[in-house]
Amino acid sequence: MRLSHSLRGELLLWLGAPLMLLWGLSVYTHYQSALQAANQAYDRSLLASARTVAERLVVRQNHLEVDVPWVVLDSFERNMNDQLFYQVISPQGKTLSGYPDLPPLPRNAPLSEAYPALVHFYDGSYRKQPIRIAALWQPVNEQGVEGMALVLVAETLNSRHGFAEGLLRTALISQSFLVLITLLLASLLLRKVLRPLRRLSRIMLRRAPGELTPLPSLLPWSELQPLIIAFNRHLERLRGLLARQERFSADVSHQLRTPLTILKTQVGVALNSDDPAQWRESLLGMRHTLNDTVQLTDRLLQLAQIKARHGEDKPFSRVSLNEIVEQACFSSYAGARHKHIDLGFEGDIPCVVQGDGLLLAELCANLLDNAIKYTPEGGIVTARLREKQLEIEDSGPGISAAQQHQALQPFGRLDNASQPGAGIGLALVKDICAWHGAQLLLDRSPQLGGLRIIISFR
Repeated sequence: MRLSHSLRGELLLWLGAPLMLLWGLSVYTHYQSALQAANQAYDRSLLASARTVAERLVVRQNHLEVDVPWVVLDSFERNMNDQLFYQVISPQGKTLSGYPDLPPLPRNAPLSEAYPALVHFYDGSYRKQPIRIAALWQPVNEQGVEGMALVLVAETLNSRHGFAEGLLRTALISQSFLVLITLLLASLLLRKVLRPLRRLSRIMLRRAPGELTPLPSLLPWSELQPLIIAFNRHLERLRGLLARQERFSADVSHQLRTPLTILKTQVGVALNSDDPAQWRESLLGMRHTLNDTVQLTDRLLQLAQIKARHGEDKPFSRVSLNEIVEQACFSSYAGARHKHIDLGFEGDIPCVVQGDGLLLAELCANLLDNAIKYTPEGGIVTARLREKQLEIEDSGPGISAAQQHQALQPFGRLDNASQPGAGIGLALVKDICAWHGAQLLLDRSPQLGGLRIIISFR
């Protein structure tokens, strides 16, 4: 099972980990800088001590001597936590004074870059303690004594390390305080940021299963506003879908109840009669009712499919309306011939549109079926194609302007309708036009006097 993660914990982790890494790097660099600063400061003091000892070099009776009283050494060690050691070596390599066992100057030792006046600093160990040594070359040229005397002054590193550790403690306290304050402020900020999300979660948990009202705008940040807008649009589409389903279910139940009741009555009549002629009449009536019911069911399914596609992406392609309308006319020719109707097709101008070929074929079939159904015997039905436009007109009774809205509604049967039907054909045509973004217009035919339907495509 996958464990849920805390957004606050994850953000604090991603923020705290780099902060801790930077904290450690900052403390390390502070310590190294403090140690370098301590070395520079204490090296100056060590060099001053070496120069003081070098000033005590004198030549007496052609011999080099050095006189370093204890009072001088006491002044070196005053206010210091370290021990001080020194050694004076003659130009001939003989120890004149001090501690003869101090670590010697390394061979080929370069002069100090910071103190180029014949001085070199190096580290060593003396009496099991780390020390820092300043080696000062002192030139001697008097009373026959010539050469370079070497003065070594060493001290332990307690004061240096104490100075560096003091700076390190200061850096630790300041940097740690800064990291803690940053994490605390980040935690408080995240708590404030997540508060509207918690309110939104509580609202969602308390909502009833069927509640589809829009969510309130509780998220004040522009980055999350599209989330609320998208969710509310989804709820709006869902409300529309449910409303269409409820209306469709109510219409279907209302329309199917009538033929089913008729079928039940016809079956009852046949069962209560012993006359074979009555049986045949009942069977013929049931066949007619079943045919009408099958046709009604097909139309209802087509209408449901069109409405279910509302809001979806349209997989349109280039479609030739000339071929579709011509095929629909051929399919309707038998019905027109049965009523002696002159069915014509005028499609010399190429008409290519973007659309769904099956749905456009159903549109043409419905329009021609309605035109032939309501046109009297011996009438005229004409399908005409213009540029991006389909016209179908007939010599039937037509539809008045006051009844056009009712005729386009599902199951909208007009009072003057002389033919049986469910009133779905034009509603299906309207939905197909809306699906294709086409404009549907109903008016009276100026030539034939009946209904003219004009469909204009984009």
